[in-house]
Amino acid sequence: MSSLRLCIGVAALVSVPAWSQSAGPATLNELLTRAIQSNRDLLAVRQRIDEAQGLLRQAGVRPAPTLDVTGATGRAFGTVGEQQFSAGVSREFETAGKRSKRLQLAEKQLAIAAAEYDEGVRQLRYEILARYAEYSADEQRLRVLDSLIDVNRRSLELTRARVEKGDAAVLEQNLIMVEISRAEAQRSAVSGRLEAARSDISRLAGLESGTSWTVARPTVPPTISIEGLAATALSQRPDLRLLRLTQQRGSAETELSKAEARPNLTVSAGYTRVSSRFDDQFGLTAAGQLTQLRDRDDILQVSLSIPLFSRNQNLGNIEASIARTRAAQLRVEYLERAIPLEVDAAWRRFESSRSALTSLDGQAVLLGQSNLEVIRQAYQLGQLRLLDVLAEQRRVLDLQLASIDVGAELRRSLAELERAVGGPIQ
Repeated sequence: MSSLRLCIGVAALVSVPAWSQSAGPATLNELLTRAIQSNRDLLAVRQRIDEAQGLLRQAGVRPAPTLDVTGATGRAFGTVGEQQFSAGVSREFETAGKRSKRLQLAEKQLAIAAAEYDEGVRQLRYEILARYAEYSADEQRLRVLDSLIDVNRRSLELTRARVEKGDAAVLEQNLIMVEISRAEAQRSAVSGRLEAARSDISRLAGLESGTSWTVARPTVPPTISIEGLAATALSQRPDLRLLRLTQQRGSAETELSKAEARPNLTVSAGYTRVSSRFDDQFGLTAAGQLTQLRDRDDILQVSLSIPLFSRNQNLGNIEASIARTRAAQLRVEYLERAIPLEVDAAWRRFESSRSALTSLDGQAVLLGQSNLEVIRQAYQLGQLRLLDVLAEQRRVLDLQLASIDVGAELRRSLAELERAVGGPIQ
């Protein structure tokens, strides 16, 4: 519970950045903070904590005493002299520690609600990071395609001038126009994906429609060691904590069901006054006067009430809670075995994509661009054909897009690794 309060307190103290182009790019962590504070689905899960806190408070309430007041008269049936009045208090006393067991169960439920919230934060963080990896990659693709289209359009202008002078064939002009159309079609597809990714990120972050935002490109940790990641995941994964708490809640439910199989005691105390008048019967008072005979009785009553039922009365609930506890235990055992494998698979994926990016993002792209420039100069000197230039241009484009794809895969794999570990990796 202390970790929950700390988490909520930190979230409340973090200021929400202004999401506008004029404010400059925000960090990805600020976007994640905004998502945690504004995502309506996550806020709905957060309300379960308040609900569990209310149920915890209610679980500690003791049975209230009961006041009974009764008045009776015989006037309705012509018996004028008969009257009765009684007042009593009764109170139920819980046995077998039912109240303490209720409180334990409610505390487990509160801890489960907090774990559900933490699990929602973990999943939301992963969704935003994975979607942002696609968004960032599409931004880079768009810049590459815009640069290519700009180069091809300049080449088209030069080629048209050469065609008009008779220095180039019309075929060369048509080939460049085809390349421009091809690049523009790719750009349209990438632009659509970019807008879709932007809308998804805004939805996940809880931003209103039309809100503009920019995010500074995050950096990837240079080195990540597999050592200790599995142990960290087993200690901080909220879904595993949730299952362990569910198992503990099942045990608490079993103990409460066993306690509820024992009857409570109800103690009552009351006072009754009965007044009677005997018609046609008279007696003498102390002064010797004739008076009608009357009788008045004052009665004090104490009683103890015990319901008569056996342990079988709640046997079904006991068996059901035991079954739920066993099911939760099996899920805990499964996740404890699966988490190290998930961490290992995510780490291997991250290492592979990082190695691939090192190969593509280094000398390969620069060498390809250098080769393209040489081929363009050779074409201008008449030593090569335009088809050679376009073929090399496509190879460089494919190399650039492949490098972008590997970079996106690196960010996705890092997001997957953080989700497997259960939090950010420093």
